[in-house]
Amino acid sequence: PYEVDKLSKFPSWLIFLLLKYWAAAAAVFFSVIGGLDIGFSFEDANQDPASVLASYIATVAMIALFMTLFVNYIVRPTVRLMYNRRNNTYRYNMVNCKGILSLFLCLIYHFILSIILFFITVFLSSRGWVLDPFGTTEGAGIEPFTYGFCYLAVDFVFLFIKNVIVSLYQKHQYKKQMLQEE
Repeated sequence: PYEVDKLSKFPSWLIFLLLKYWAAAAAVFFSVIGGLDIGFSFEDANQDPASVLASYIATVAMIALFMTLFVNYIVRPTVRLMYNRRNNTYRYNMVNCKGILSLFLCLIYHFILSIILFFITVFLSSRGWVLDPFGTTEGAGIEPFTYGFCYLAVDFVFLFIKNVIVSLYQKHQYKKQMLQEE
């Protein structure tokens, strides 16, 4: 009954890296590229500057919403399931609380991330530096593969900052406790 499965041979950071990459690429594909018909048309906003801005805001909001749903209901439960004393997998999540608070904080985090990633992908596509293996964007626009890699990079920076702050806080609490015991 306690067999070692095939996934246990891979390090947990690699599993989470692939899950987060998949979540980011799937969020862009389903919300922007056209995997789902969600009622927004991102192609008609080329005439009026206000409609272009509204289209950009809708794009960022839809990606943030889909990223929140994917991360909160697929990636986070996997992180929680793989947690043990030897492997603190909580460090791979920005938000580690439960319930509606988790959903709300995750939505805020991914909205901020989506704004940053929107500007990064616009910059990369203006230079033609997108990873487009299927030739669907002709080097312009938001593309799932590039967005996934950019998401991993920006998320890593934010997670690194969070983990450093948490580590410094824990060291401070430990020193404070040791001083009180003396």
